[in-house]
Amino acid sequence: MFVTKLAGAALRALFCLTVALAVLSSSLAQEEENLRGVVVNKPEAFDGYTFIAPHFNNYAYVIDNEGRIINEWEIGDFTREIHLLDNGNVLVVRGSPEDLHDAFIPIGYEVDGAVVELTWEGELVWEYVFRDPLKRHHHGIEVLPNGNILALIWEYHHIDEALAMGLDPATVEATLEGYDHFLPDSIVEINRASSEIVWEWRAWDHLIQDVDEKLPNYGAPSANPQRIDINYEKYLLKNIPTDWSAGPADWMHSNMVNYNPILDQIVLSVHSFDEIWIVNHNLAVDEAAGRAGDLLYRWGNPFAYGSGDMVEDRKLFQQHDAQWIDEGLPGAGNILIYNNRNNVVREDEQADDEYSSILEIKPPLREDGSYDWSADAEIVWHYDTGFYSRIISGVQRLPNGNTLITAGVPGRLLEVSPDGEVVWEFLNPVPPDDRQWLFRVRKYPADHPGLAGKDLRPGRVLGE
Repeated sequence: MFVTKLAGAALRALFCLTVALAVLSSSLAQEEENLRGVVVNKPEAFDGYTFIAPHFNNYAYVIDNEGRIINEWEIGDFTREIHLLDNGNVLVVRGSPEDLHDAFIPIGYEVDGAVVELTWEGELVWEYVFRDPLKRHHHGIEVLPNGNILALIWEYHHIDEALAMGLDPATVEATLEGYDHFLPDSIVEINRASSEIVWEWRAWDHLIQDVDEKLPNYGAPSANPQRIDINYEKYLLKNIPTDWSAGPADWMHSNMVNYNPILDQIVLSVHSFDEIWIVNHNLAVDEAAGRAGDLLYRWGNPFAYGSGDMVEDRKLFQQHDAQWIDEGLPGAGNILIYNNRNNVVREDEQADDEYSSILEIKPPLREDGSYDWSADAEIVWHYDTGFYSRIISGVQRLPNGNTLITAGVPGRLLEVSPDGEVVWEFLNPVPPDDRQWLFRVRKYPADHPGLAGKDLRPGRVLGE
């Protein structure tokens, strides 16, 4: 009897222990799932300050490696990104303070439309609002060495203009029915001193078509990769639905522009073509509109100009944040790319796994600044372990050789060493809901000239 009671008590105790462990395990799993802020901070992490502008929070921040706030700015609207300037001010891409004129371009993002310059203390120094009803700003900016900025613009063209340039009527019928506009991208350079557009490159000026020999720019895209096929319309070619957020008239959906001061060239990330394009900035405006402004090089999807297979030859998958690695940094002159959707076989067919990757490529650059079209770019480094974001996102090479990755939708920052070790990880805690998106993030060294003389004493931990 005693032994039976003892055994029963032991079983009850074991059951209670099992339940307690299960509850504890579930609690820990939930706690881990909800964990935000800095979750990894190893000595190998780069000693610097991270500037973040959460999409849906109306604030921008500087944090240290422990996630403590060094400075913050109330922006007053949704934000896209923040840049530190050498003079200690910051440039922030934010939503337009004015209602968008939508008679011609009925699409736009609530985090774009204006750029503001603020002092460290938050005083407004300069503001540029994109007001042209035939042009609409979207996505990020690039700050040039002379202080000017490069920005991406949707440029309005009536659908009849596109047809007159060789757009296939079958594309209009299949993909653009009900749309009276066609929106190729352009790059504009804005002088911050005068707030004037001083330079422009327009994709519209560099088209080719093989539909009608009586119309302009007739030729074979595969024989002219330096030109842009107006009939590369991914949604028609891949036979997939067209009801995505920006609409099918957003033909290119470029998402980032980057400048190389040594080459005086621009690299453009063209999401809807699954490509990066390189163009010459060292041109007068009229030259940029002519043959000299054609693509210097393109990479990622030869199918876009009829020279490869969509599945077998494509290297890029709705990528973001293509950029040259700056002089003085490990890998200088190579191009870094956040490759978003490696699980895509075709846009209407996906593999089971979802993952993003980082590619570092070495383009086939000649000594004179031109490119060898017959040569493929070399992938010299890649990282694809444990992160994913379907849209937005970014990447940055740091002075110590580490690479900072922005997985945009989950609001996750990863700093990885050259051998792939995660040495710093941060999960954005603001706003405290499920929209903690980060478009892209930049980390600056402690000796950056813009931080000289600034009060860098840390405050509260972001999110607490």
